[in-house]
Amino acid sequence: MTAPVTTITPGQAATFAKGLRDRDSWPRQLLAWFLVVLAILTVLPGLVLLLWKFPALVGSLLVGVAAVLTTWYFLAADWILVAAAVVAPAGLLALWRHLHRASFAPVGARLLGGVRATFLYRPRWRRHTIACGLATKDRNGDPVIPRLVRVISRYGRDELRVRLLPGQTPDDWRDHVVQLAHAYRVGGSHPEYIDRVTARTVKSGTVTLVFPRADKLAAPVPRFAPLPVEQIDFERLPVARREDGLAYRLQVLYTHVLVAGASGSGKGSVLWSIVAALAPAIPTRLVRLWGIDPKGGMELTMGRMLFDRLAWDNGRDGIAEAKAEELVTLMEDLAALVRERTGDLAGRTRKLAPSTEHPFIVCIVDELAFLTAYMPYKTLKTRFDSALTTVLSQGRAVGVTVVALLQDPRKETVPQRNLFPVKVGLRLDSEEESKMVLGKKAWERGALCESIPMSTPGVAFVLIDGQPTPWRVRFTHITDDDVRDLAWNYTTPPPPPPAVEPATPALAAVPDPDDHDAAETPAVAA
Repeated sequence: MTAPVTTITPGQAATFAKGLRDRDSWPRQLLAWFLVVLAILTVLPGLVLLLWKFPALVGSLLVGVAAVLTTWYFLAADWILVAAAVVAPAGLLALWRHLHRASFAPVGARLLGGVRATFLYRPRWRRHTIACGLATKDRNGDPVIPRLVRVISRYGRDELRVRLLPGQTPDDWRDHVVQLAHAYRVGGSHPEYIDRVTARTVKSGTVTLVFPRADKLAAPVPRFAPLPVEQIDFERLPVARREDGLAYRLQVLYTHVLVAGASGSGKGSVLWSIVAALAPAIPTRLVRLWGIDPKGGMELTMGRMLFDRLAWDNGRDGIAEAKAEELVTLMEDLAALVRERTGDLAGRTRKLAPSTEHPFIVCIVDELAFLTAYMPYKTLKTRFDSALTTVLSQGRAVGVTVVALLQDPRKETVPQRNLFPVKVGLRLDSEEESKMVLGKKAWERGALCESIPMSTPGVAFVLIDGQPTPWRVRFTHITDDDVRDLAWNYTTPPPPPPAVEPATPALAAVPDPDDHDAAETPAVAA
């Protein structure tokens, strides 16, 4: 026998709904207790985890919930409750972003990434991965789609974390990531953004796709305000702007810097950005600049008052070989100084702390390839290579740094290329040159120097030994007036006069009062 089915009449449904609106009714109280138990079992563990990782985010959410409950208790109006639920957390997040952008950045990146993943990437993910050949098939022939783990929308780019399917490698995604970017219309009206699309490995089994949304380095970066001498950190000099809008700080002390770029790529921006960051320490003799300019002094002589020593070939005075020898002699003097410091500091310290007694010496070499490969004087070229190798191999620990700039990065042009721990790649002519300067791994991680537009001089990829991922930055734009201003305000002081030992005073003849021989001697008659 079938049990009778009880139907709910419209009147009973209306009575139940009315009871839900009544605060003291048992359906309302039952629903409230159910929500409390559900929050304890589900929300509370999540809040504990969020509180451990993002305490500021949890605080803003709790304040938002408190605002909603307060509005509900005092007003109990549905539209005000909805407005409070939306406006309060959004307002607190906006205030947090305005007051402390650095701490908000990781939280905002995940929140915006979740929104873009929901409305942009996930709805088309299946169709696009199949069309681009990034899906596989099971034994029945049905497509198996790689999992889109999360999307993080950072400053100017989206990072898509993807779980690899069995049998896939990151190289498979590098071969098809450009097709996927075109499918999602990355860049829109800026097709040059496609050149910056990359796929890199973060950990085993996953790959991160980087889709640019904007180029924050499109505009020139003005010169940074000089820092007080006591605040200058030679291992973190502000010289450029990063893609997230923050200042990029370059290590110069205890290292050597190689800058490679085609003509017009902005090598001068790199050079003078470093000099501008060091300039406040020059008058105190804490920093001494040496310079070698084979281009007739076109680059360095405008700021010659900043340099303690500067050699250049102007192509007019003297014999060409004699002028070239001056360039080589300066590097040999630097090598002799390195050997002298090494002998003085041996057994006392393993790393020199710059001081006025032992200043930090930065030697800037413009057009290094001329001195190592193109100089027609074989003997001078051999002498320069020997001196440069000594400085590069022994100079870091004793406070001597070489900043070398060149256009041709081939190994036969610069055989000491591996002795430069910091490499800066500006716009280059080919993929092979990019790999020569920064390495194949850096190129696969997105350091496409050959794709830097000619309209953005100073944009470069910086790779530091030990850091597999290169930084994309834009060095500050230093005009001729800026160079003159630096030379006027931070002139190198003259060297102190040599110490002179006090001369021994001459002994004066003192007459002897007991000596009466001359007075008692009788005169001899003529």
